Amino acid sequence: MNLVDTLGVEIGVRQAGTPAAGRAVEAVAEAFRETGLEPRFHEFGLLGYDADEPELEVDGERWDAGPCMYSNPTDGFVEGRVRRLGDHSIGGFFPEADVFAVEDESGRELARLLMSPFGGPAIPFLTGSRQIAVGPAVFISGADSMRLRELEGVRARVRVSGRFVPGLTERNVVAELGGQSEEAIVVSAHYDSVWRGPGVIDNATGVEGVRRIAEKLAGHGHMRSLIFIAFAAEEIGCIGSRAWIFDAEVTRELGRVKACVNLDCIAHGERLELMASPRALSDRLAGFAGELGLGERYDLNVGPAGPGVDAFPFHEKGIPAATVSHFGYDEYHLPTERLELIDEQRLSDSVELATLLIESLLEQPVQPG
Repeated sequence: MNLVDTLGVEIGVRQAGTPAAGRAVEAVAEAFRETGLEPRFHEFGLLGYDADEPELEVDGERWDAGPCMYSNPTDGFVEGRVRRLGDHSIGGFFPEADVFAVEDESGRELARLLMSPFGGPAIPFLTGSRQIAVGPAVFISGADSMRLRELEGVRARVRVSGRFVPGLTERNVVAELGGQSEEAIVVSAHYDSVWRGPGVIDNATGVEGVRRIAEKLAGHGHMRSLIFIAFAAEEIGCIGSRAWIFDAEVTRELGRVKACVNLDCIAHGERLELMASPRALSDRLAGFAGELGLGERYDLNVGPAGPGVDAFPFHEKGIPAATVSHFGYDEYHLPTERLELIDEQRLSDSVELATLLIESLLEQPVQPG
């Protein structure tokens, strides 16, 4: 089974909490079985969100807008003047992004216009701190954000529509390959996609990468155990990985975990991003990239673990964590992600690099820093 085809093409859009996500769970579990592993499911409750297409007009002109997930709706259209509030970054490789308010005549905020992360097209994304609900908000493109800087005070009309969907459940797919020790290395990727996005790159490629690593390492004896996890609900705040970590803390299983190696968007993108902490893990990962000559093949960027990926909640718990990713690309979070974008060389290089790191961690984990 090639999970890029199965998840990205046959199933396609698979937002957390939807029947399509349920089909993805079963496909990943079957792929793990084909490697000789016996998967189990880690289930957790979920508040879903069903977004509609937002609408935005600036000075009477229709502008592209992407939904802000878990945004409260407006009561029809709201209209006011645009004021730039400033900029914000959630950290890591996320750049500073403009934040604008649409205000009524008294200065009361009616809605927010948020620059799309990475300055690309208007895409579905999240905002705010870790609360579930935020005020009415939409994402605009980086180019339109630059336009708004020159048009401050212009009038805008915004309509935000979305529904909260309580009572849902999601499942992480977990499969363990036992070693000589109970100590374990987690190998992970998320299988969900965004609103209207088929997630061919983000992140059917990462799940396929995990499948290939499991296939390669299954049947071999190892000093430590391997826990392969396909996480749900990454696109709405890494909910699946956070839920697994919470329950693993409760059961004391988390104490077994000596590192997490995560794959996210590994077959298409401008740069090879290696995000790892502590420094000893980052240096080890960069060293393997050097041995493979990846710095000569790609624009290589090595940095610490950052938010927005499933490795980061492990890092927050003091567990060494690394993510391998090829990023960015124009089709990110858009319906235009398609199979033709897959670069098998990038995918294979990412898998080989991650495998080298995992094998080294099985023999000699790094100490938390």
